[in-house]
Amino acid sequence: MNTRTDIIQLLMLLLCIFVSLIIEQQGVGAISPPPLPNSYETNGDPRLAGPQPPFKPQSQQSPGLESKMDPRPDFGYKTYVGSGKLQGKVAIITGGDSGIGRAVALAFAREGAKVVISYLNETEDAEEIQGIIQKEGHECILIPGDITKESHCKKIIDQTVRRFKRIDILVNNAGYQGPRLKESIEGMSHNRVLYTFQTNIVAMFDLTRYAIPYMPKGSSIINVGSVQAYQPTPEVLDYGATKAAVAAFTKGLAIKLIEKGIRVNCVAPGSVWTPLAVSSYSAEDIVQYGANSPIKRPSQPRELASTFVLLASNKDSSYATGQVFSVTGGRITA
Repeated sequence: MNTRTDIIQLLMLLLCIFVSLIIEQQGVGAISPPPLPNSYETNGDPRLAGPQPPFKPQSQQSPGLESKMDPRPDFGYKTYVGSGKLQGKVAIITGGDSGIGRAVALAFAREGAKVVISYLNETEDAEEIQGIIQKEGHECILIPGDITKESHCKKIIDQTVRRFKRIDILVNNAGYQGPRLKESIEGMSHNRVLYTFQTNIVAMFDLTRYAIPYMPKGSSIINVGSVQAYQPTPEVLDYGATKAAVAAFTKGLAIKLIEKGIRVNCVAPGSVWTPLAVSSYSAEDIVQYGANSPIKRPSQPRELASTFVLLASNKDSSYATGQVFSVTGGRITA
C-alpha cells in the first residue's frame, strides 16, 4: 500500500468532514443573524432595557431599512423564547420585514406559527428575517408589493390561502408616517394625506374584508395603532388622524366579528426604534428620539412582541376583544 496515497486520502477525508460541519452549522444559503446591541439589561430597571438617547444623527428615505440603522433595532433574536402558544396557526403580518412587524414575525414563528410577511420593497430586510426564521425550522413566505392597491391586498390573502388553506391571525401593522413638517397642515399636500390614509387605514379595510371568509372561529385580528391617536403631534397630523381611525375601526369591527368567533384588538405603541422613525425624523431631531416618554427612551421592537402573542393566542386572551393595548413607555392614552 502506498503510504503517501493513504495520507492524501486521509487528509481529503478530514477536509470533507470539516467542510460538512461548517455547512451544517451555518446552513446552506441561510442568512446570518444581524449584529445586535448587547450593552443593556433586560431584567432590571426598564429605563435601561434599551439604548437611550442621544442617538447618532441619521435619516433615511421612506420606507427605510433596518439594516442601515445605528444601533440596529432589537427584534428579540437573542431573547424571545417560544412555548408553542401558536402551534400550527397561520399568520399574516403586513410590514413584517422590519421594526415591530419583524419582532412579531420572529415571535410568532418561535411560537409555532406559519408566517406570511407582506412588505413594500425592502427586500434586504425581508430576506434577512425570512432566512432567520427558516434557519430555525419554521415556514415563512414573502409577498412584496404596495398595500395601497386593493388588488395587492387581495393577492396577499389569495396567496396565503393557496399555500396554507386558511388564516388564523391577521396583523395589520404596515404604516406610513411622512416627514415631520414645521408648518404642520399647511405643508401637507393632498397626495401625502391621501397616501397616508390609503396605507394606514384603507388597506386595513381591504385586507380584513378579504381575509374574514378564511378565518375560522378562534381567529384573531390585531391592528397597530399609536399613542398619536391620543396625543397627536401637529407635525405628523395626517398620521395621528389615521391612528385614531384605527382605534375606531378596531372597536367597531370587534362588535360585529365576535358573532363569527373572531376577536379584534389593537396595540398602540409609543416611540419605537424602527425605520419609520428615521424616515420621518430629521437627522437632528432623531438624536433625542424617545426622550419625551417617562421611561426616557424609545422602545425596542422586541418589547412589543409578547403583547401580540398574547392577543393572537385564543388560550391566553379569549375574553379580550375590541380593546386598545397601549405600550407607550408611560405616555397616557386614556
